[in-house]
Amino acid sequence: SASVLKNLRTLHIRMQQHSHNAQYLAEKFEKDGLKTVYPGLSSHPSHELFKSMMNEKYGFSGMLTIDVGTLDKANALMELMQERNLGYLAVSLGFYKTLFSAPGSSTSSEIPEDEQAEMGLNNGLIRFSIGLDADIERTYNMMKACMIELNILESEMA
Repeated sequence: SASVLKNLRTLHIRMQQHSHNAQYLAEKFEKDGLKTVYPGLSSHPSHELFKSMMNEKYGFSGMLTIDVGTLDKANALMELMQERNLGYLAVSLGFYKTLFSAPGSSTSSEIPEDEQAEMGLNNGLIRFSIGLDADIERTYNMMKACMIELNILESEMA
């Protein structure tokens, strides 16, 4: 309980940074053509509802998903991002570093496949809990470089 109390004192600052970073990445990923789900994007089907309920100071949270097409691509990307120190492959939700997992083959794997399909949960989906990175533009550029290297995104020079 002492640890919880200590961490509650900085929760508001951490949530602001998580949300700021997630919003930035979601906008960039969507612009890059990745299927991106984040309640802070106007393309999210419940964006207006979330917007009416959220506290502007704290944003739309630090959670987002992208779809890279296949489980092989998702796993390769997560492994490369972990290797490049962009975060950790983990099924947890909150940490100062970015965490990522493929929920279709981990946390949601017990949901029947037909229900997963209905929910839009396919094997190429990666769930991110975005970290507190101070230079989110640098993080984005490194993530994008990983995606280009794995042919998830095309190089702009091509």
